[in-house]
Amino acid sequence: MKENKQNMSMNLKNKIVSIGLLPIIITLIGLHFFPNTEMLGVGLFMSLIMLAYNIIKMKDLNFFLLLGTLGIGTCFVLRLFWGYKYVPLNTITPTVEFSLMAFAFIYYTAPELYKDIVSKLGIRICFSYKFETKIIIILSSIHLLILYIIKTLNHDWSPEGRFFMINIVPVSIYIICLIVNTLGIHFVARIEKSRHNIIRIAPVCNGRLLLSLKNPTSQVWDIPIERNLEGTFDDSKKYAMKTAKRISGTNVQPRFILQYTEECSCGICNNVLLFILPIKTESDIKLDGRFFKFEEIENNLQQIDPCIKKELEHLRNAASLWKEFYL
Repeated sequence: MKENKQNMSMNLKNKIVSIGLLPIIITLIGLHFFPNTEMLGVGLFMSLIMLAYNIIKMKDLNFFLLLGTLGIGTCFVLRLFWGYKYVPLNTITPTVEFSLMAFAFIYYTAPELYKDIVSKLGIRICFSYKFETKIIIILSSIHLLILYIIKTLNHDWSPEGRFFMINIVPVSIYIICLIVNTLGIHFVARIEKSRHNIIRIAPVCNGRLLLSLKNPTSQVWDIPIERNLEGTFDDSKKYAMKTAKRISGTNVQPRFILQYTEECSCGICNNVLLFILPIKTESDIKLDGRFFKFEEIENNLQQIDPCIKKELEHLRNAASLWKEFYL
């Protein structure tokens, strides 16, 4: 019974990820039938409601919903406050498509921005959207380029051809992404668990562990370095070495001490890789937080992130070993 409930929960969450594109598709269709400003407002409202539910209830940040909120919201603000100044008459659908493509391009070329938002919200990334984002960028770029060439050549096209190019093609792009995303999620769920790695790096000094607050408003302490990374163990190790060099004033390399799986709120498993970063003096580290004795951590477990409770014994042994033999 418990397993069936977990499977039902996972299927529900997978569907929520897939329908993140629906506000965009509905908005693009509705722009042809309803007044533009009102339809953009409806699309923005749908995206915001679903985005808030996704963050608060599902503890995940659906990039498609974020994309719809930013892309549709930008066009809504431009049309609402500046009328046709920046969004000329009869260009609303290509403008929305361009806005969505621009934000998709930012996500694809600078994924750290998205990861920083996720980190500040105190949630973890459960799905990758890069493949679908690439589809959006490529197909929208081709479509918008064709529209620009047709306009430049002053091509006199038929009403049917104009309707197809202006209305059908943009909607088709996002329907394709919806289908690809849905099939991809179910394929991954059937074949294997997610290969997302969570890299955690714990600085230790003189038998003590550096912890920092998860966010300014919370009183929960956690390891100060945690990043999501897709790839092999070697990729994760290289990232840990690069990060250690950036935050430490020494050449000491991080040591891998533990690997375990953690089921996140999306119903899939993340592969957690735990490293320690042994340093000689506390001033060697360039991070906010403070060093705790392990006895102090054990006496205040209610203020400690649950992940540390799984890692505590390994961290204690590694810190003790480093203090005894290498200092």
